[in-house]
Amino acid sequence: MPHRAEGPVLLVEDNLETRDVLARVLHLRGYETVDADDGRDALDYLGRGGTASVIVLDLRMPNMDGPTFQRALKSDRRWAGIPVIIFSAYPPDDPGDAVAVLRKGSADPDALLDLVARACPSPFPSH
Repeated sequence: MPHRAEGPVLLVEDNLETRDVLARVLHLRGYETVDADDGRDALDYLGRGGTASVIVLDLRMPNMDGPTFQRALKSDRRWAGIPVIIFSAYPPDDPGDAVAVLRKGSADPDALLDLVARACPSPFPSH
């Protein structure tokens, strides 16, 4: 059964342009998004009581990279159940507990939207 916590899609990405494009695509499908510049920023957001239904995670970021963020996320029972979709130009051989991996630049927006929809149903019914 998919994780159905109330909350936005948390975009953990250090590249502002990439974050903006992801947010626009998700907003078109009715998803709310929250941005984080890196893993540290994302943990700070969650630690302040922020919520997320799914996390779209880059791997190579300053301050706290994606794998370090994933380990911290999974080690805290408050957030361990949030599904993670890795979205990186350098997909890992071992994605850890991620529900999916998409390579930046090779995935069309529908691939990401389909994965997000599986983890966090859209607020709008599809017709």
